Amino acid sequence: MTVEALFLVACAGLAMFWYDSMRAREAALDSACRATEAAGCQLLDATVSLASLRAAREQGGMLRLRRTYRFEFSDDGMRRLQGRVTVSGSRPERVELEPHREQPPVWTVVRGGRDLDDESY
Repeated sequence: MTVEALFLVACAGLAMFWYDSMRAREAALDSACRATEAAGCQLLDATVSLASLRAAREQGGMLRLRRTYRFEFSDDGMRRLQGRVTVSGSRPERVELEPHREQPPVWTVVRGGRDLDDESY
């Protein structure tokens, strides 16, 4: 093989790695958005950052890259809490949220009983 062919193969490999990384990042961001929304929290900065990258085998024995992304979210608008998303290939496997406060139940005021306008109390 010539040097030019080796260079083209290396560039193609880097392009495939970059494309796979972007797909995995988008999958992690989407999973983080859905998980924080389902928990009644807010995803901060609307971004995830790569925390680890390693090779792992799937159930069928296929070798894939397993990436772990970190993100921050808030349960009350003031505190910054940590969360993690693990992605295998471009498929999210797991989302973890740091313990946070659950949202209080939404109370509905039902008309009945004593009115506040009633002066007889």
